[in-house]
Amino acid sequence: PDGIRPVHEDILLAKLRPGQNIELEAHARLGDGKDHAKFSPVATACYRLMPQVELVHDVYDDLADELDKYEPGVFKIVPCNEDGHSQKAVVDNPYACTMSRNFMRNPELKEAVRITRKADHFIFSVESVGMLPASTILAESFSVLKAKCQNVTRLANESLEGEMLNC
Repeated sequence: PDGIRPVHEDILLAKLRPGQNIELEAHARLGDGKDHAKFSPVATACYRLMPQVELVHDVYDDLADELDKYEPGVFKIVPCNEDGHSQKAVVDNPYACTMSRNFMRNPELKEAVRITRKADHFIFSVESVGMLPASTILAESFSVLKAKCQNVTRLANESLEGEMLNC
């Protein structure tokens, strides 16, 4: 049929020499992720709790540089003129924190930094490998979740109504 073709024309399927050809018979089956993982358009979907990073004590100079190496991207080294110190670490991007806690190797940093998690703040990550973008997959999954919640609510109401009739 005329409608069957590769999605992208620039994908090399095979290299043929002059006079060679490929005879192909293909079968397709429509499925979804409930049947088998091979039908799922998601490579990975995960979540983590938002890190909460705070400096209990100020961290200066070489110790600030060391802290920035242990948790790259989380802290910003800023110039300062406090008590003869030339630079200071400040929390800049707690989102970048990997919760590695490598800074605890240094006893001074262990006392100066507190890393916890916000219990009510989730960071979701969805990677797509199929034809659907991750945003579409996430929107569809919310629609499915909403439908399932409505079904549970309906079943609970029916159960309560049944108990009321039996009393």
